[in-house]
Amino acid sequence: MNSIFRGRSGVVTGASSGFGRLIAQTLGSAGMELWLVGRSAAELEITAEGIMAAGGPKAVCVPMDLSERGALGALVSDVGERHANMFALINNAGVMYPEPTIEADPERSYEMFMINVLAPMEGCRAAVQVMRRQGSPGHLINISSLAGRNDRYGAYSVSKAAVNQLGKVLRKELEQDDIRVTTIIPGGFTTQLARGFSEESMARFATAAAAAEFDPEGADAQRFLGDPQHVADMVRYVLEQPIDLNLEEITIRPAVSLDL
Repeated sequence: MNSIFRGRSGVVTGASSGFGRLIAQTLGSAGMELWLVGRSAAELEITAEGIMAAGGPKAVCVPMDLSERGALGALVSDVGERHANMFALINNAGVMYPEPTIEADPERSYEMFMINVLAPMEGCRAAVQVMRRQGSPGHLINISSLAGRNDRYGAYSVSKAAVNQLGKVLRKELEQDDIRVTTIIPGGFTTQLARGFSEESMARFATAAAAAEFDPEGADAQRFLGDPQHVADMVRYVLEQPIDLNLEEITIRPAVSLDL
């Protein structure tokens, strides 16, 4: 296997489904040795099996609750001890509770900020320490959302705006290192992010979809909701670029905007 990823390792969070699973399988099948993070051990094993079936190396599955303080940082540090070339941290895991901020359950908001913002920050800090010690080029990739650029999704929008700003701050802080930081901002892809929606949120989205005459089973659905493999391919593209380039932000969305 002739690949720039051979002999390099990475951590992918949220690897049990959606973007994370596809990112892991895309990178793993290209030769990267991966540590897969997610809540479900069984689903992580499915991701790992897909990597091996595609000819990639055996991945390490790490079931983890990313709302637990210190958990991701400890794992990243451990990977740095176990593997001589940590090349990438992909912070993909996220939860979406789009309730209005004033009415939101504080516990759900706290969990969302821990997973969407503080865990990536913690993981990036640990990854930079590892990459600097190893002296090899590396990448930090944070998966954000178009919600971070609007005001329609309550505290979720706030959390993703924080992810966007985290990328900008890290890029500036790491300019003198061979560590590149990229924020990928998807919009309108078919993932399982809505699994955390309340009944009220689901009802609001269903009403908005009906008003937009959007049929998720219709022939034109893919023009509104894109294939998440495109996001995984974009992650691979970023990692394949020369380390002297800095792809700060990449927005990727389907051909037609579905304004819900």
